Order: sequence, then structure tokens, then C-alpha cells
Amino acid sequence: MLRHCYFCGQSLAQQGEFERQRAPGRVAFDLERGRAWTICGRCHGWNLWSLEDRQWALPMLERGASRARLLYQTENVALLDAEGLELVRVGKTELPEEAWWRYGRELRSRRIRYQSRVSKVGVATYAALSCIGSNVGLAGITGDFHLDDDLYANVTRWRRFGNTAWRGRAPCPACGSVLIKLFFYKSKFLILLSAEGGQLAIGIPCARCDPWDFDKVHRLDGPVAERVLRRALAYQNVEGASWAEIHAAVRTIEAAGSAQQLIQQLAAERRSLSGLRGARSLALEISVNENAERRQLAREGAQIETAWRQADELAAIIDGEL
Repeated sequence: MLRHCYFCGQSLAQQGEFERQRAPGRVAFDLERGRAWTICGRCHGWNLWSLEDRQWALPMLERGASRARLLYQTENVALLDAEGLELVRVGKTELPEEAWWRYGRELRSRRIRYQSRVSKVGVATYAALSCIGSNVGLAGITGDFHLDDDLYANVTRWRRFGNTAWRGRAPCPACGSVLIKLFFYKSKFLILLSAEGGQLAIGIPCARCDPWDFDKVHRLDGPVAERVLRRALAYQNVEGASWAEIHAAVRTIEAAGSAQQLIQQLAAERRSLSGLRGARSLALEISVNENAERRQLAREGAQIETAWRQADELAAIIDGEL
């Protein structure tokens, strides 16, 4: 059994487990050629399993892959999530891509954390300190919260995100005033805008101009806009979601055609975040994060395919010598 990485010496025995074969969070296998590898979590080296270990493990790996969720696939390899264990299956799979599921799991975990007793005790402590601070003239040390608001959600937001969603320079095209900071409590007024080449753009209403004139906004484009929007949506949806709510959000995405099409649809409508409720708000957060996830998985998939080609050549030599 593999206990240490052949390439860097990293212990593989403490990075996870798959039945008898201990492995990191990722195992690769080629059922057709009868090969399996442990991918080191530190150096990403592909460690070939012995023939004995492959014989009993390959059927189980294939069964696990058949029940897994497809995250991304290239021409030759598929990246799968099998209940927390990432599998790299050589060859095409008929499973539908579900990159959204990973972020859906994050929303569900967020709901569990939000409802936990530890979180509630922490929030109550922060709220009490805020009240004491306000009474002695030290408002702002722990945030400024009001009893007429959703106190628990607002304190949770402040503890997790702080006050500021973005810093930079964004001029208003109408009056020339420059926005240098966006506070989270104003992020609900962000407007989705159309941009060229499928890029994401958002607008922040100008405080000096008509706030309802969507042509008079401080505009952010590209990666900056995506980063700010992801943070703002996580702030707005701090409570997370149940699986029923997540599935409703996914149905909203499917009705639009795809995550990208949903974003484009909302941008064409020039929707503000405050105008999105329930499933549509969650659907937008899932969509924006799915786009970012897919770009990351595409880069990762290309790297995995390159590494597999090299590992497969080495495995052919090793197997030929055994």
C-alpha cells in the first residue's frame, strides 16, 4: 500500500481514506488499462498503485464513479466528486455536469453554521457589546446594530464580512464624482449591467445624481465586478439555504438556460440586488460562483490531463517491467 509520495515523500496515510487504500482527496483510475494512482496533495505527483491493490480497488472505484457528480471533463479525463472524495476517471462519462452542486453544498453548510448554537451565542455577545459601546460613546467598535433590523443576521454579516465590500476609484460618467469605497450595507443597491464579450459588469448608483437613473452609476467591470458581486451576494444571503431552496434556485437557472444566460437576463433587466428575492437571489449567487468555478476547473482539467499523459507513459513502462 502507498504510505508516502514517490516524488516528494509526503505522507499519504493522513490525507483521507478509500477502503483499504489510504489516499489524499483525489484518486485517479483507468479502468480500461487497469491502472490507479494516488495524486499527492502537496506536489500533485501521480503515484501508481501496485497490481495487487488495483485488482480489488478498480471495481469499487468504478462503482463510486457511477454514483458521483461530474464537476468537469476534458477529452480524456473526468473530474468527479464522490461524497467528498475527488476521483479522476480516465475516459468519457455520461454523467451530466453539476459544477453548481459544490457551491450548493457551501450554501447548505452556511445555513447549518448560521443556525448553530455556537453562532447564536457569539452573535448575542457581539450585540450586547455593541449596545454597551453605544451607551458609553464607543459605537463602532463592534459595529452599529439596531433592534428594528434583523439583528442576528446583521451581526453575523458584520462578524463575517466587516464593513467594506470594495475600495478603489470609480468615477460617475455624469457628474464626475469618484467613488472610493463601497460599504456592504449599500451593496443591495448594486445593479447588474450588460457588458461586451460575456464579461460581468455592475453599477453602483451615484449619490450625487438621480439614484434611479441607471446610466448615472459608478461602473465596475470584469474580474473586479465579479469579485465584488460574489462578496455582496454572500453578504446578502448570509443565512445560507436549505436543499429545497437550493433546488428551487437551480430550477431558476435551468429555466433561464444556463448560469451565464441567467446573468445576462438579469443584466438586460438591469436588476438590483434588492429587487431579487428568494430563489432568484440564490440562483444569481450560484450562477456567478459557478462561472468562476468552471474557469478554475477548466484550468485544473487541462493540468490533470497533462499530468495523466505523463503518468500513463510512466505506468506503461512500469507495468511492462512487472
